[in-house]
Amino acid sequence: MKNPIARIKEKFKKTDIRDILGDISGILDPMELEVLVVRKRCEVLFTNERAKTRMYTDAGFSHDCRTGYAATFPALCSHCPYGVSRSKAVEGVFEIEDARGRTFQVRCTAINWIDDHPAFIFTMNDITEEITTKKRLYELAYIDQLTGVPNRTKLKEVFAAIEAKIEAGDLTGIVALFDLDHFKAINDTYGHNTGDIVLRRLAEHLESEKDFAGKLYRLGGDEFVLLYTDPANRFDSEDSTVLHYNNLLSAALRSYSLPNIELTCTLSMGVSLFPRDGTGLSECLRKADIALYEAKAAGRNQITFFINQYDTAQKFKDVFINIQPVLTAVGKTFGYELMDCSEDNDDSDSSVDLKDFNRTLDAMGLHNLDDKLHYFIAYSKQLLNPAVLNNLPREKFIVQFNLPERMTEEKRNKDFTLYTVLKKHGYKLAVSGLRSNAPEEDLLSLADYCMFSPKDADIAKQKKIIASSFGKRFVATGVDTLEEYNAAKDAGFHLFKGFYFRQPAVGQKSKEINPLKVNYLRLMKLSNTEGYMDFREISAIIASDVALSYKLLRILNSAAVGLRNVTSISNAIAYLGEDNLKKWIAVLALRGVAEDKPIELIRLSLIRANFGELLAPHFRIRRNPQKLFMIGMLSLLHIALDTTREELMADLPVEEDIRESILSKSGVYSDMLSFYENYEYANWELVAQFVDHHQLDASYVNDAYILSVKWYNDLVEGTE
Repeated sequence: MKNPIARIKEKFKKTDIRDILGDISGILDPMELEVLVVRKRCEVLFTNERAKTRMYTDAGFSHDCRTGYAATFPALCSHCPYGVSRSKAVEGVFEIEDARGRTFQVRCTAINWIDDHPAFIFTMNDITEEITTKKRLYELAYIDQLTGVPNRTKLKEVFAAIEAKIEAGDLTGIVALFDLDHFKAINDTYGHNTGDIVLRRLAEHLESEKDFAGKLYRLGGDEFVLLYTDPANRFDSEDSTVLHYNNLLSAALRSYSLPNIELTCTLSMGVSLFPRDGTGLSECLRKADIALYEAKAAGRNQITFFINQYDTAQKFKDVFINIQPVLTAVGKTFGYELMDCSEDNDDSDSSVDLKDFNRTLDAMGLHNLDDKLHYFIAYSKQLLNPAVLNNLPREKFIVQFNLPERMTEEKRNKDFTLYTVLKKHGYKLAVSGLRSNAPEEDLLSLADYCMFSPKDADIAKQKKIIASSFGKRFVATGVDTLEEYNAAKDAGFHLFKGFYFRQPAVGQKSKEINPLKVNYLRLMKLSNTEGYMDFREISAIIASDVALSYKLLRILNSAAVGLRNVTSISNAIAYLGEDNLKKWIAVLALRGVAEDKPIELIRLSLIRANFGELLAPHFRIRRNPQKLFMIGMLSLLHIALDTTREELMADLPVEEDIRESILSKSGVYSDMLSFYENYEYANWELVAQFVDHHQLDASYVNDAYILSVKWYNDLVEGTE
């Protein structure tokens, strides 16, 4: 397609040149561009109205670009083919600034002018506002507004850009996480404005030092990160690497304060090395955080490098999330206790933040929390932050306080004040750790839910306290057997935390299976075979049971499976294929045989199944995802059928390694059953041993558990 000037030339070949220029101006003047046509010896052949104003000098209008236009754009000559000595003309797009500092995008194009002689046309667009907007958006996205240093989002982007080189063994380096010791005391004593000034001064100081400039990122609050990288071959050994970075970072260990205030802050720093401690940012930050904890515990104002022994002691308390069910007396789910740390609730440390709470909600997402259920969350000081206090859904969350073994008068008064504040804001409160010999009447009076200490075994006294506490609901904890459930129920407990449905009563005989459950078990038998699956018989069984057909199609169309608009059994089987058909028949069968059991039995089984499937590829020695799915699925099936594992396995033709793993402790997958139970009971030390033995990534284990919970939620949403 011809350009506008070529079309004009063709149309006006025999027209007076002034008329042609007038027509060109009529086209170009309305544009928000400056247009300049230049020829050798810097002769200006044409300018549109916007560009013309730049051609005036003290002597009047100039046709010499050097004295007119180029005087406003000093860098223009270096880009113009006629402004420098070149054998060939150079075309393209570039940016320059005018004399006022405004930025223009310039396009230089070779043309034949209306007289058929060569020339160059420059079109110039003022992009100053666009650049300013982009810069502002960048700063909002990547720059911390208080200190002016890059934020967590930028840190993630920078680390992502080098992660491949770290994994390939080409880069080494550190993630150094630090915060200010006693910073809260400055905020409390002098106000948050003073605290903000301290943070700005700290950032300004570190950025002014050549060893720290460009390496600093603010995560939030008084937490910062220093990120360093070096070629992998720079250091002779790990010891020399640690020595180098320790010497470098030591320069940051100073006292930070302001004039006219008495308090000063020092730095505590935790450091992880990559690739030794991980190749991903989340793992390096997690281990640096563990090392920072050790630096604080060792007296603060020091640098601590991560070592594995810290991880064994801390990582499961700090990383993993466990969601324990709270059931009603008839086995219905009342809610869940969100647990990601030990039950110790010592809030005397001035550095307490919302880690225990935020980690759970960030991972779960509020949209994944069932509106019909309640969630017990541990108290943290920052729950009193107005942003949290006014926005946390009051009808959903129950704030839980754990009473210490020895209650001082000061602690009692302090807790009473906290309880009162939360009650005034409409929150329900739970108190755990009650003792029947000293029930803390004043605190008990404010509680809506009460839990006795697991060490308290005086059922008679508990019964009296429950009977005399009107309007309060008591939660029995550690209910693991049917006998414990019956005892707690007789004592008057209203809710039950534990897994009392797990074990059938001792000596209980197997029930006869009703006709509907027979169909589910027939499907499981047909799908659990190493040989050819009889799809025709499977289709016939499903088609013969209307309820079963409906449930299968609902599962297949749920968000967890994603096969939308599946309308027939044969169509479903064709879509799924053999491996997925085995899995989803197992899901369907479990829901069928356990329909008269607490929903938590189904929930746990399905979460176990998906949890194992997600972990399978990440073991040091890879495991079979389909078999781990089946192990989790079948692990609680004997309870649903009120039978024993031995009787169940005798009735199901499962593969031998699955059978042996469920019936013994020496099977290929037997350790998974213990792992599931330890995770569900929050026995983190035993979980730690399992994860370390199989060289799993602790963060991924946590993520896989959360993904499995979400997967279950999607499945339930599509099938209930």
